[in-house]
Amino acid sequence: MKKIILIFSLFIFSQSTFATHLMGGEITWKCLKNGPDIGKYIFTMKVYRDCSGTTVGTFTQNIQVWNHPTIINIPVEFVLSQDVSPQCDPINSGNTVLSCANGDVGAVEEYIFETLNPITLTGVPPAQGWQFTWDNCCRNGAITNLTNPSSEGFTLRASMFPFLDPITGVATPADPCFDSSPEFKEQPKTILCTGFPFSYSHNAYDDELDELIYNWARPLDDFITTFNPPIDPIPLPFDPPYTFNNPLPGNPTLNPATGEVSYDANLAGNFVTCIQVQSYKCNQLVAEIYREVQVVLIACPTMPSSVAPNNPPVVSAPFIDPSSLISSYDTTVFAGALVEFTIDGVDNDLYNNTTAQSLTMEVSGGQFSDDYVNTLSCLNPPCATFNDAIGQVPPFASPGVVSGIFSWQTACTHIDASAGCGQTSNVFNFLVKVYDDFCPANGIKFANIKITVLPSPVDNSPDLRCVSVLPNNKSEISWDHLSGAPPSSVYSVFHSNNPNGPFVFLDSVMHPINTYIHNSSNANNASQYYYVSSHSSCASESLPSDTLKSIYLNVSAINGDTEANMNWNNIHIPDLITSLDFNILALNSSSNWSNVGSTSSNDFIFPAQTCNSFQSLYVELPDLSGCVSNSNINGAILKDTIRPDNPIINNVSVDINGNSVISWSSSSSDVDVYAIYILDEFGSWITLDSIFGFLNNTYTFNNSNANSIYETFSLRSIDSCGNSSIRSIEHNSINVKYLYDACDLSIKFNWNDYININDGLSHYNIIIRETDIQNNVIMDSVRIANNLDYDLNNLNQGSTYYFYVKAYNNDSSVIAISNQNEITVDYPNLPKYNYIDYATVNHDNGNVDISCLVDNNILVSQYNVYRSFKDDSLFNMIGKVDNSNSSSIFFSDNSAETYNYFYEYQIYPIDSCGNILKIGSVDQLNSDISYAKTIFLDSEINIDYSDNLLFNEQYTNTLTFNEYDKWLGNVTEYQLFRSVNREPFDLIPLYVFDRVNNPNEELSYIDIVTEFGDGNGRFCYYIKAIEGNNNPYGSAIEGSLSNISCVSQTPILFLPNSFTPNGDEHNEIFKPITNFVSDIGYEFSIYSRNGELIFTTNDPGKGWDGTFKGSFVKNDNYVFHVSYVNGIAVLTEKTGFVSLIR
Repeated sequence: MKKIILIFSLFIFSQSTFATHLMGGEITWKCLKNGPDIGKYIFTMKVYRDCSGTTVGTFTQNIQVWNHPTIINIPVEFVLSQDVSPQCDPINSGNTVLSCANGDVGAVEEYIFETLNPITLTGVPPAQGWQFTWDNCCRNGAITNLTNPSSEGFTLRASMFPFLDPITGVATPADPCFDSSPEFKEQPKTILCTGFPFSYSHNAYDDELDELIYNWARPLDDFITTFNPPIDPIPLPFDPPYTFNNPLPGNPTLNPATGEVSYDANLAGNFVTCIQVQSYKCNQLVAEIYREVQVVLIACPTMPSSVAPNNPPVVSAPFIDPSSLISSYDTTVFAGALVEFTIDGVDNDLYNNTTAQSLTMEVSGGQFSDDYVNTLSCLNPPCATFNDAIGQVPPFASPGVVSGIFSWQTACTHIDASAGCGQTSNVFNFLVKVYDDFCPANGIKFANIKITVLPSPVDNSPDLRCVSVLPNNKSEISWDHLSGAPPSSVYSVFHSNNPNGPFVFLDSVMHPINTYIHNSSNANNASQYYYVSSHSSCASESLPSDTLKSIYLNVSAINGDTEANMNWNNIHIPDLITSLDFNILALNSSSNWSNVGSTSSNDFIFPAQTCNSFQSLYVELPDLSGCVSNSNINGAILKDTIRPDNPIINNVSVDINGNSVISWSSSSSDVDVYAIYILDEFGSWITLDSIFGFLNNTYTFNNSNANSIYETFSLRSIDSCGNSSIRSIEHNSINVKYLYDACDLSIKFNWNDYININDGLSHYNIIIRETDIQNNVIMDSVRIANNLDYDLNNLNQGSTYYFYVKAYNNDSSVIAISNQNEITVDYPNLPKYNYIDYATVNHDNGNVDISCLVDNNILVSQYNVYRSFKDDSLFNMIGKVDNSNSSSIFFSDNSAETYNYFYEYQIYPIDSCGNILKIGSVDQLNSDISYAKTIFLDSEINIDYSDNLLFNEQYTNTLTFNEYDKWLGNVTEYQLFRSVNREPFDLIPLYVFDRVNNPNEELSYIDIVTEFGDGNGRFCYYIKAIEGNNNPYGSAIEGSLSNISCVSQTPILFLPNSFTPNGDEHNEIFKPITNFVSDIGYEFSIYSRNGELIFTTNDPGKGWDGTFKGSFVKNDNYVFHVSYVNGIAVLTEKTGFVSLIR
């Protein structure tokens, strides 16, 4: 919320000069005890800003007052501003000093505003107190631990509460003033280094020596109208894992008695913190102040010439605990003793391994002398003094080691020293602070020295009944008054954190009071021990009462953080006879405590809530006297920080759908999800699925391939907090493979080993269920101890066998089931058809290519191909074709002499038992079988047709061929194709034999080729058979081809004896006159009388023109030579003379 400021000047101050660079602040007041303004108040407001931003304005500010009847504002004026950044040595540390003057990021400036004139506060504060506030709009956007920090506001606050006179019970008016608020003696530590455990103290001090209690507090937003937290302003939301009481990294702790904050600064960032200091006067809360500080954690540089961090100094403990002989900062003395010791601050860090750091020592405490010298200048003299052995008072500095001498002469007055409200105390605290000069942030160490003063060393012992742990780290002890105790009785309360002591005197109370509250008892963190003595004068004390031990409750999350394990101690052993049973109280969702059980023992299991739900718990022990001993409040963030137990796979089985089913168990109850893994083919674990819910302990892999392969699985448990167990031991499914032999009626089983079965593998059982053809069921089980295979023989024809394997562990408590298989024993079904689609001569290689249509729905191992020569029907196997589950098979007969013969073919399926199946072309019951006969075409030249006028004296080629057999669609026609003079075959058939309209036509043809005499006489033919359309499988598209049959006609050659190349266009060329002379083997040459070659050619169509090298030759006789292949394929030569006449 952003406040609407009505006054423009204040708006400018609030929004512009503070803006987003405020880092914290505090409001305190001081009661003036002397001088002209005695009885009045001076209010002080301190504001801290980031020096890298805009400077803070110095306008008058108003502290708003709430719940006071007349005063609503207290004006405070600007007093001063000062750089409170760490002072350090930039030269030796090698790092820059953070300075406001330079506007350094991280440097901090303190602005102090104070009332110009002391004010009077009339009346008595109400029970809720007077609240003093100042707010502003904005925070730094770089804050780490708040959600959306730049949108959040800023409120400083303090409260003054009523005080009742301990004797009269009447509220004391605030006018004149009688009490000052605590004030912080230590400037805020805003710049700190990460990398090591760190402690510091805000060091609040109260002038009246009121008891101070420190707590974490919630930083507030700014507000619009009325200060009414947590409604307006609201507490600021922290960004997890940070909370208001866990605002820093490194598990911060706050000592409620000393205000010491300790943590392991392991993460850099900007962190908002808020500390509450409560002031108690005579056990009454009289004041609350708050200091809000933005702590800047930086990753400080290491020491020069080193990789080591700058370590804080070490402050020596000045005392030795007499019982443990361990060094201690606490001691107990008898009144009159001189307490004197030297305390050292030591830092072994060296700059560049040579120069010691400068250490500064400061001290504070109410019992110190005001000037650390005068022993009378304090509230309860004699006072303690402090110096550095050469008379210098703190603060003082020294390189490497800094030492101070403490001296205090105790006296009887310190046994019941004034605690500021008529109450006494014998416990005195002194704070020692030592810090180095490392830049940019000092290493700091605080030590709290505690000295308890006891009277010198009797009365009847009191009857101590209860010791109860109160909130805010307090303890209350209760006892019964002694019978006839005089009014002058004084009860002394003693305390120790160790059953064997030493016990420290806490305080004395007067009869008839029978309770005592021990502030800052630390009973929230550990059991404390108390006893009470009684005395009537300072020097006569009774023997101690029974020692009671405060109940310290331990709570731990167990069973996957689904339950809280509570255990605690008794207040006394043996139990007090007046003690009743323990009651267990839990904070419910309505923030009310409810009794959830009782027990006489010292432990209890509390059913917890969900993860990340913190459950607060405590134990109470009622006493017959009416008092109650309460434990500390403890609890568990039900967040599992321990891995869940590894889940145990019980078995991996395969269901009837062929899916792997994994079942497992887990001893961890807080399991949110199970991650399922499968081992892939490359040996890598692949995340398969996630199963939510602890009670879900089976998983079915719906995309399983368990019918084909075995599958290996593992899983891990993940709890609701995201903690994951180690992956479980792997298990695999059992995959049964089998080989069914229909020929010898047997099944051979084999399976993979089941691994890692719980308690070890004992044996396998093969479960066999036979259902015969009458539906009778016969069950059988075979135990297999050492093998992974089994043969089942003598199967019954027509029976169905269902079988699977079970793996058993040693006590048969775990069973894993394999995939299930089923097979019906029968010979394979016969193919429905087996049909040779075509058998044709391949014109490229002369092979016979055969295509057969087969029934690929039936198990056939192969197809045998048989051949018969011509029509003798003596079939022999010439090859086989393996079953490829295709709808057709193909075979090429490369041994056929297609240029000489035709062939018959048959193809038979062969079943898995090697049986030849004679299957019909269409129906397996038909008697016809798959059969085909090729076409052989024969050709012959110039048969004597002298008795036929058509063919007499003609050159003829006579062609004959056989029928193609057989097609379901029958042959509709045969097409005869011809090639002349080695030219490509004509695309149009030479002749067509119509087998539909002229089925009896003789399959022969006489081709008259006389007209082609000027060619080379080469003729080639082939037949193409065409199937009809009534084939149920469809006609053979390519038909069936015969062989190519070629003939050469009988060549004729004649040469004249003269020619006249004279240009008259008659008889100009001399060449042979040819008929069907082929260019193969042909040569025609002319020679001169001298044998000189003057013309030659291999082309029967060319002749000599009577020239030689382009010139006419003379008239003369020339020799010719001609050679050619005759009709019986013999090379023929002729030589003679020709006369050239012009």
